[in-house]
Amino acid sequence: MLENIKIAWGNFWKFFPVQLLILHFKKSHLLLFVWIVLFAITTQQFASRLGIPYLFLSPEYQGEVSFISFIIFGFAIGGFYMAFHLYSYILLGPSFPFIATLGRPFYKFCINNSTIPIAFYFVFIWNMGVVQVNEELASVSDLLVDILGFTLGILIFIVLAIFYFFKTNWDVKKLGKDKLKGLYARVNMLFTKSDYWFRPMPAKKYYPSAYFSNLTSIAVARDSEHYNKSQIREIFRQNQLNASLFEIITILSFVLVGLLQDYSALQIPAGASIILLFTFSLMILTILYSWFKGWAISILVGAIFLLNFFSTDSFLGDNVNRAYGLSYEKDVEYNLAELRKIQYDTTQLQSDTRKHKSILNKWKAHAEVSQGSEKPKLVIINTSGGGLRSAMWTFYVLQKIDEYTNKEFFPNVHMITGASGGMVGASYFRELSILDEEGTVDKLESVYSNNISKDLLNCMSSNLATHDLFMRYKRVEYEGERYLKDRGYSFEYQLNENTGFIMDKTMADYENAEANSEIPMMVFTPTIINDGRRLLLSTQPMGFVNGREYDPNGAGPENIEYLKLFEDNNPENLRFTTAIRMNATFPYILPMVSLPTQPATQVMDAGIRDNYGTKLTVRYIDGMKEWIQHNTSGVVIVEIRDIHKDYDMYETGDLTIIDKIIRPIGNFYNNFHHAQEFNSSELINVMDGLPIDIISFTLRKNPEEKIALSWHLTNREKLNIKRIFQNADNQESLKKLIDLLGLQ
Repeated sequence: MLENIKIAWGNFWKFFPVQLLILHFKKSHLLLFVWIVLFAITTQQFASRLGIPYLFLSPEYQGEVSFISFIIFGFAIGGFYMAFHLYSYILLGPSFPFIATLGRPFYKFCINNSTIPIAFYFVFIWNMGVVQVNEELASVSDLLVDILGFTLGILIFIVLAIFYFFKTNWDVKKLGKDKLKGLYARVNMLFTKSDYWFRPMPAKKYYPSAYFSNLTSIAVARDSEHYNKSQIREIFRQNQLNASLFEIITILSFVLVGLLQDYSALQIPAGASIILLFTFSLMILTILYSWFKGWAISILVGAIFLLNFFSTDSFLGDNVNRAYGLSYEKDVEYNLAELRKIQYDTTQLQSDTRKHKSILNKWKAHAEVSQGSEKPKLVIINTSGGGLRSAMWTFYVLQKIDEYTNKEFFPNVHMITGASGGMVGASYFRELSILDEEGTVDKLESVYSNNISKDLLNCMSSNLATHDLFMRYKRVEYEGERYLKDRGYSFEYQLNENTGFIMDKTMADYENAEANSEIPMMVFTPTIINDGRRLLLSTQPMGFVNGREYDPNGAGPENIEYLKLFEDNNPENLRFTTAIRMNATFPYILPMVSLPTQPATQVMDAGIRDNYGTKLTVRYIDGMKEWIQHNTSGVVIVEIRDIHKDYDMYETGDLTIIDKIIRPIGNFYNNFHHAQEFNSSELINVMDGLPIDIISFTLRKNPEEKIALSWHLTNREKLNIKRIFQNADNQESLKKLIDLLGLQ
């Protein structure tokens, strides 16, 4: 009995799939890391707060999660499976000479190398089912259709690949019998002349006891010692050449998708784009291993350094993202002396102050009627960042407040500021309010909250995978200027398409309406990452936000006005959606926007400095304090918040060694927005001489409440956002706001 167990145990370790799996752990560390990332994403253990797992488990195509979207995602997974098999065959195949003696050797290698892919398939199906039922609210029949689509997509790619290898791969029976023809023969002859190209790398030999001969049967591995070693080597060499040609065809197809990405049919699900990126990278590495063997990694690293070296001011072309509409013909001097000159000008300060008092007087004229008071409350909206969840939340809150006040609330708003997604939703609501006044739309219709919650991630991910990371060759013309057509452009185009292109305007289109207080002013505050200052993007000059008494010898202005800095660069022609994007440039998801300055400067998300808009609001109130004291009964700041300001500290538990290594960075990230909360509260508290009421509408009470920080939302998340407005805290805030403004 014991002897039988030892024999069975020995046969298990000599089983071909087991030996392949062990060798992966021994040699394929980079590939295993990719698999670990995929498993972690699929099981929602990695990047779940950013919503990355939903891009895999709930892929969206043409605006919906469907049978077709799962076929496309499955097809991408099938491509990654084959890239994995090709890499494994080239790296590990020579260690198993017996497979060259089999009919259709690569096909049988793939079957025995499928332990990890099969495990991933079932883990994915399980987790996808959980997400589809719980997050997308799918029925059982819909779920089964989605599983069928995913499986079918995988099979389509694998069948196409296997058909190619059936026709081209060699084994001992074909060696010397088949005559190659045409271009393929010439390519083969080119590499046959050299004993280097596609020659398998020297490797330790393993001799399995058994293998899967097909999907359902096991066969004994035949002895290959009696075969001529040069013949075995020739079979591997020929099959590696076939694999490389297949990979080159696949990569060219990948490039073709990038060329045709403007067609909506080719804007594949974001998760599929990520998988394509993995597949593309793996195939490049496989080709390098085939051609250069042990030099592959060194050549790859060298190529990356060369690409980085030639990435600026070279034959590769201009690869920076620019602000659409802004002229780049002339660079502006950007240094402390120039910034002081621009911002610290007494005459300009007085002019700006008069301008805003004029705007406030016009605001007061209709606010007196609306609020029924000679001293109405000045209403300012602060909205926080948070991707698409904040965009939808901000829009929905404004929509519901206007619904409960018979559309009387929004005309009382004087200014809107904030970060990222919140300003996306506020911008859309303001635009609909303009059209509502004209009588062309009803801004309270539910179709508009559905529009603002539509996916914005697929187009960016597709562009990133097929264009931005490698080629960056496409250009687009806007207002007579040519710009890089990267994922920044894709974001703006998709936002415009989702919202019916009603925001496809320039900043100049809003200047008069804001100056006449016909609509609230919107002030965007992206962060200048070079020095941490804030760029104030507005149609109105507002130098007083740097203080009412300037000290030319001080540290310099914190806020740099876009209009004044770029007064000779046609600043009013800036595309409005570009202003929105500059204010919402989350790292890596969207490209940094480079500005025409010397030295060059770039801007990113406003949330880096102030995720709530409080700093600008306090500065504005302080600058207009005298007017506010004499003409209003106080200020009402309506905060539309992504998260409650007083959420509890998260529990850390006992610290492991790894915790002690990563916790310092983790603590900084986890407390970043909480620190901004303390700063914001402190700024409000030090304001004296003015009654200030803060009314907060809060989406989440603590960071653990699960609505992903992403430009994509699931159906459950959309329903939750609407449901949360009805909770007791938000309804109490609504009642208090209505009472403060005297609205019905």
